[in-house]
Amino acid sequence: MLSATSSAATTTTKIYGVSQPISLAQPTPKDISLTCSLLQELKSFGSFEAKEETTKRIQVLQFLNATVKKWIQGISASRLPNGKFFEAGGQVVSFGSYRLGVHSSGGDIDSVVIAPRQVSRADFFTSLKDILIRNPNVKNLNAVEKAFVPIMTFEFAGVDVDLLFARLDLAVIPEKIDLTDDNLLKNMDQESVRSLNGVRVAEKLLQLVPNRESFCMTLRAIKVWAKSHGVYSNAMGFFGGITWAILVARACQLYPNASPSRLVQKVFYVFSTWNYPSPIVLCMPTRERPDMLALDNLCWGRNHADRFHLMPIITPAFPEQNSTHNVSRSTMEVIKKEMTDALTICNDVFEGKCDWKHLFEEVNFYSQYKHFVVMKLDAKKEETENSYGGFLESRLRVLVGAFERNRGIKLAHLNPKKCQPTSKSQSLWFIGLEFDEVVKNMDLTREINNFKWNLNVQAKQIAGFEDVELDISYVKRSHLIKYLPAAELKKGRFFVAKASSDDNKENAGGMKRKCDTPMSFVASKKQC
Repeated sequence: MLSATSSAATTTTKIYGVSQPISLAQPTPKDISLTCSLLQELKSFGSFEAKEETTKRIQVLQFLNATVKKWIQGISASRLPNGKFFEAGGQVVSFGSYRLGVHSSGGDIDSVVIAPRQVSRADFFTSLKDILIRNPNVKNLNAVEKAFVPIMTFEFAGVDVDLLFARLDLAVIPEKIDLTDDNLLKNMDQESVRSLNGVRVAEKLLQLVPNRESFCMTLRAIKVWAKSHGVYSNAMGFFGGITWAILVARACQLYPNASPSRLVQKVFYVFSTWNYPSPIVLCMPTRERPDMLALDNLCWGRNHADRFHLMPIITPAFPEQNSTHNVSRSTMEVIKKEMTDALTICNDVFEGKCDWKHLFEEVNFYSQYKHFVVMKLDAKKEETENSYGGFLESRLRVLVGAFERNRGIKLAHLNPKKCQPTSKSQSLWFIGLEFDEVVKNMDLTREINNFKWNLNVQAKQIAGFEDVELDISYVKRSHLIKYLPAAELKKGRFFVAKASSDDNKENAGGMKRKCDTPMSFVASKKQC
C-alpha cells in the first residue's frame, strides 16, 4: 500500500528541467521574513529603478519600434512589386536584464531589430543609422559593423541602448511572432543568428522557471553579489549576466516553491559543490538538426574542443552553447571560492549571526595578494581610452592564460574593475599573483612582452588606436599606493588568510597575513 502511494506521488511530481526537484518545501515564516529584509537590502543597493525611469524606458522602446516599422515599410515599398499594399511588419525586441526584469537604475537596454528578408544589414548601418542621427534625442551613436555581433550603441533621451539586427527569411514579420521557433533560423546569416540568440535565450529562461517573481528577485541579489565580489564579467573570464541567470533558473527548478531568500542560499550551495566539468543545463538538448547542419555543429558537445571547458553552463536555446568558454583555471578557482564563502555567510544569515549587507559587502581585492601586475593605459582623449580600454579588457584573459602556463604561478586573479584614480583618459587594471611556495625568482618578461606584441599587431588594424600608451609592470602590495589612493586600497572587507602562530606580520591594512618567502621579480617598466 505504501509503495503504491509512493509510486503515485512520484509520478505526479512535476519535473522542471532535466530532473525532479530536490525539495518541494514551502517557505517557512523565517524564509518570508528574510525575503522581506533581502528586498530592503537590494533597494538600498539601487537594484530597482524609479517609476519615472521605467516609464522613460518604455517610451524609448515605443519610439524605436515605431521608427523601425516605418523604416522597414519604406524599404519594402521601394523594393517589392506590391510593397505599398501590405504591412511588412518588423519590430524591436528587448533581451538581457531588461527582458528578464532584473535591470537596475541606469542600466542599458539590449534590443534587436527583427526585419524581413527585403531589408539588409547594410540598410541597418546606413539608412536607419541616418534616421537616428538626425533625431535630436540621439547622442553618442557608435556603429560597429565588423564586430562578431554587429551593433549600434547610442543614448536616447538619457537611456543607453544597444541595438542589434536580425534578418529573417520572411517577407512579412507577424506582430506576435514566436522567436523561440527553431525553424526561423533556417537561411539566416550567422550574424543574425548570433544577434537573435539573446532574445531566444531570455524567452526560454522565462519559460523554464516555475516562479518568475522568485526568479527575478533571486537573480537581482546574485547580480549585486557577483558585481561587488568581482566575479561578473564574461569578457574577463568570469560569469556574465546570462550565466548567472542560468544558475538561478536551475536553482528555481530544483527548489520550485522556495522563497528568494532560500534560493539565494541554494544557488551557492548547489553550484559551489557542483561536480565540474559536468555541464549545467536547464532542458534537454535539441535533437540533431540535419536541415540546419551548420547551426547543429555549433551545439555544445558536438565538437572535440568542448571537453576542455572547465565549467560548462549551457544556454537553453538552439544552438545550445557554453556561456562560460572564457573561464580559466584561475577564474574558476576564484568563482568557486567566492561561492563557498557566500554560502557560509548565507548560513549565518539564516542562523541570525549576520544580515544580508555582509553578503553584498565589497571584498578588498588588494588585500588578497602580495604581488601584482598592473596595466596602465594613457590616452590623449577620453573617447580613445574608452574604445581602447574595451579592446584591452576583451584580451586581458589571454595574459592571465600566459601566467597560468608558468609553473611558478599558482593563481593569476584578474580584477575586472577598471580604476581611474586621476583622470578619465588614464586607466588601471590589476592582476593579483599567487606564487608557488618553492619559487625564489620569477621572470614574467616573456609573457608580458608576447602579450604586448600581439596586442599591438591587433591594434594596428583598428583606426584611432595610435595615440595610446600601455605600460605593464610588476608592483608589490606595499607599493600600490603609488597607483591608487589610500581610500581605494582600504575599501571593502579585507581578506584574512590563515596563518601559523609564529609566522605572522602586520600589513598596512592592519590584518594578519602569513609572510611570503623573499623573492626577486624581473619585469621592469623598460622590459615591459
